[in-house]
Amino acid sequence: MKNDNDKIKKEKQDEKEEKPKNESEQEIEKLKQKVEECENSYKRALADYQNLQKRGIEERQNWLKIANRELLLRLLPVLDTLMLAYKHKESDELRVSINQFIDVLKAEGIIRIDTIDKIFDPLYMEAVGIAEGEEGKVMDEIRAGFMIYDKLLRPSQVKVGKRKEESIKE
Repeated sequence: MKNDNDKIKKEKQDEKEEKPKNESEQEIEKLKQKVEECENSYKRALADYQNLQKRGIEERQNWLKIANRELLLRLLPVLDTLMLAYKHKESDELRVSINQFIDVLKAEGIIRIDTIDKIFDPLYMEAVGIAEGEEGKVMDEIRAGFMIYDKLLRPSQVKVGKRKEESIKE
């Protein structure tokens, strides 16, 4: 009997020890889940912050591009005047000034649209006249057009070629 009593006491003691172990394991598991949730929240918050920083940088760059665009649109008539003067009277001084102006534009990501002897493209060119020549081909450039960051800054104004129609003899 004593053995039976000892056995029962030992079983009860084992049960008491198991309960705290099970409770402890459950508590540990809950804490692990809580830590994992906190880590995930931290990672999401960090990713949101990094995305916000990137978006802020992109917005500032876009504002600068817009500001540059407006300034350039106000400066291009000066270049137009220099180019028109050069057409009327060719001089080395004017050519140097025009080339310097164009070099500054290139340094800012602005390129001149090449139009002469090209097929007329309404996306980049504005037809302001017709000239005798090959049908649909640009015959003369009235005003230079420019691109900025692969976007149209100002279209070229051009004269487009049209075949001379021969009068029909009766």
